[in-house]
Amino acid sequence: MGLRITITLLSSALFLLSPSGYSLADTTHSKAPLQPAQASVKSQMKSQDLSALSTTIKALIDDASQPFSGSVILLEDGKAQLALQKGEGIDQNSSFVVASLSKQITATLVLRAVDAGKLDLTRSLNSYLFADETNDGAKHNADRYDERITLHHLLSHTSGVDALGKANRFAPGSQFQYSNHGYALLGQLLEKVNKQAFAEQVAQFAKDNQLNALYAKTGSIEHIRRNLPTLAVGFDEAETLIPANIDIDGSLLPGGGLIASAPTFASFAHQLHSGELLSPKSYELMTRAHTKMEFFWPNMSYGYGLRLNSDDDLTEYSHTGYLPGYMSMSLHYPEFNLNLVMLENISLNLVDINRVMELHTQIREAVRAHLLHKKG
Repeated sequence: MGLRITITLLSSALFLLSPSGYSLADTTHSKAPLQPAQASVKSQMKSQDLSALSTTIKALIDDASQPFSGSVILLEDGKAQLALQKGEGIDQNSSFVVASLSKQITATLVLRAVDAGKLDLTRSLNSYLFADETNDGAKHNADRYDERITLHHLLSHTSGVDALGKANRFAPGSQFQYSNHGYALLGQLLEKVNKQAFAEQVAQFAKDNQLNALYAKTGSIEHIRRNLPTLAVGFDEAETLIPANIDIDGSLLPGGGLIASAPTFASFAHQLHSGELLSPKSYELMTRAHTKMEFFWPNMSYGYGLRLNSDDDLTEYSHTGYLPGYMSMSLHYPEFNLNLVMLENISLNLVDINRVMELHTQIREAVRAHLLHKKG
């Protein structure tokens, strides 16, 4: 029997995995537009160019020393160049708990509210959460968060927020500390300003943007699967692989509990980085390095729901995710309009973090090597 685990937003495990970004080089007026035949040849060349990378990714997964079960999709210009599924019962329709990749969607919803004039990133969290309450005396100190915390701090994990009534961990904005609780508060804030449950907002966002396999469901995995049979059962690696009988509650959804198929999350990433979901100003804020951070991969910064890297003059937006039973990774390279999404229904034992991150790191390095070679 799998151990029933109730997940809280303060769990440090979610730290393991999250970012993304987009921009295409402008076409100069000196170049003549491609004729249909030329465009077809160019498309074929690009497809052939990525076939070697696709073969490498497949080989890395097939030769991995650790168990793999999941779905991987590689998009170039929004078109699938690789769609791989492996594992019992896994197919292109399979959905997974995306863990910390959920933060990209929550950050997008917050910034869409900013674009709609409902939110201001520089205003305090308290001014939104407690707008209808009196704001005086001892009640203010005991029942409020640090007054200095803004939405910007929550999005960038620089808030230092602790549980309500507890002192802040540090001065907001002074350092980075990954906070699932901070994203849970963003979910509460969205419910306040939009007067709609967070799960309903995700459902409406999915409907409006044809993200047909994006879900916000609560309950045990068994309960969710009764209504969503495409959800892959998650397995946690202990002595053997055991079903991870986790519970997803409303507080987990914004930071780690959303569910998606790999093609749907890749479609979300493509739309996000193609400028279809946010204003240019909000997208620039999302993909701006607001703070340095320590991570398994070196030289990382954090934007809003995205991790950023510019080593070797190659811009990368990424994120990874981990929950008992599920692991995830997304990569985006704006110069090449390339997205990779990897969703798994096996979580490796955290006793060896190098092993947990090994395949993610190998695939990331293969993608980077391919793109750096193209840059010449």
